[in-house]
Amino acid sequence: MPSSVDVVFSPHLLSFCDLFAKTVVVTDILRATTTITVALANDASSVSPVLTPADAYHFANHTPNVLIGGEREGIRVDGFDLGNSPREYTKSVVAGRPIVLTTTNGTRTLHACQSAQSVFIGCFLNLQSTLDCLKRATGEVVIACSGREGSFCLEDAVFAGACADALKSDAEYKRRGLQLTDAAEAARILYHEHCHDLIGMMKSCYHGNYLANIGLGVDLEFCAQTNTIEIVPRQIDGRIVA
Repeated sequence: MPSSVDVVFSPHLLSFCDLFAKTVVVTDILRATTTITVALANDASSVSPVLTPADAYHFANHTPNVLIGGEREGIRVDGFDLGNSPREYTKSVVAGRPIVLTTTNGTRTLHACQSAQSVFIGCFLNLQSTLDCLKRATGEVVIACSGREGSFCLEDAVFAGACADALKSDAEYKRRGLQLTDAAEAARILYHEHCHDLIGMMKSCYHGNYLANIGLGVDLEFCAQTNTIEIVPRQIDGRIVA
């Protein structure tokens, strides 16, 4: 079981973190980690996060049967098969196929965490399964928020707070004295403020409001669902599998 929980609110802060031998959960609620989780739950064979559209095309040129997904400024990249809406990644579209994905925030955070001992992908859809996974971890746990273009994002912090709160509230962890950093405690406070209305939080947060304004408000309701998926994707050598 973990000895401590930390939260990193922006990928820009990861450069100050030593992730070696630590368990990391990367979250980008709106929308990359939700999309990755849905894709793998719908039997995509893998998801490979890359940094740029050019990287995605290069990957696709060397990978048979691949689907190219991703966005810039929330909108599907011109020429891609899919955007970054989890609703697009249905079983009929992705089952049995590898996906290469590039997004503004989430895939960059995944790249920044490759030095960690284990990297898992978390969202509200697989929250309980993520917690079950973390309870089997040892040492230090870090929840890495993807944010928005390097800035703090409320929705990612609330998810991180949900994880920190559940671990701290567990009787076994109380007995063993699980330590939360100040950042984890702050995330926990934010979770308590918003846990009874996740969809309201997503509609009012900066990035949620932006998505709604470009016609993607229905994604907010999808991403606010809790515990609908039991898998926890894991990144291994730059490739994410269920």
